[in-house]
Amino acid sequence: MIRDKNVKQLLFTCICNSEKVYTKISNIAEREMIERELGISYKFPRLYTPSSVIDGTEESTLSVITTDQPDHISYAIWGLLPANYEGEWSDFQKVLDTLNIYKGNLNSNGLFKESYRQRRCVIIVTGFYIYHLYNGSLYPYYVYSDSKKPFYIAGIYNVLNDGFITCSMIMTKASGIVGKIQNLNAKMPLFISESFNNTWLDRKAAATEIDYILDNPEDLDLQAHPIAKEFFKNDISYDSMLDPVYYEGIPIP
Repeated sequence: MIRDKNVKQLLFTCICNSEKVYTKISNIAEREMIERELGISYKFPRLYTPSSVIDGTEESTLSVITTDQPDHISYAIWGLLPANYEGEWSDFQKVLDTLNIYKGNLNSNGLFKESYRQRRCVIIVTGFYIYHLYNGSLYPYYVYSDSKKPFYIAGIYNVLNDGFITCSMIMTKASGIVGKIQNLNAKMPLFISESFNNTWLDRKAAATEIDYILDNPEDLDLQAHPIAKEFFKNDISYDSMLDPVYYEGIPIP
């Protein structure tokens, strides 16, 4: 029997909405490192704070580069909203979860289709989280680039009437180390390589070019390791939370 309330809730969520598993990412890089690696600066540098866990269910802010402003790093609320939406972010997410959108569904909904064709972005992260179910327990893993440097996840966005940016993360079929570990979900974030970044952020790029990028995501050299199960407890953050913690019987990359 699964007694931990947080684990039971996450398992229920995994079963009912496989895309919603990706509600937590990480960006632990210092601002100066991000700017040096990407070659551009934050528009509002003092607002940036490294974070081991960015929880999308809590109306969190992500670092993004957009087609409208590709020459600097902006901030976006995680969870796409219609441009003319005036209600609460949380109310909209209860009706339609827009933290993630699978690439095959981009053209099936007008909210996503227009953004995909006109307003694309890259989301800057240093890692994300996946899960493995074993003997009735969930085990969290931290996934990150082998270089331990920031990388890009493909996204789409809207700009609200008040100027705030909201975005969704694009998902693709799980492969590599992610596909080998997670067994509740067949998806993973879609990565954009530096070589395709300028095209992805070009509003005038041909639809065929953008579709090609979508169908040929970057194959990053990823590393992953299990982390402490305290990760499931709300509002807990500590310096060593991303350190490896090994459990018997689960996959060890």
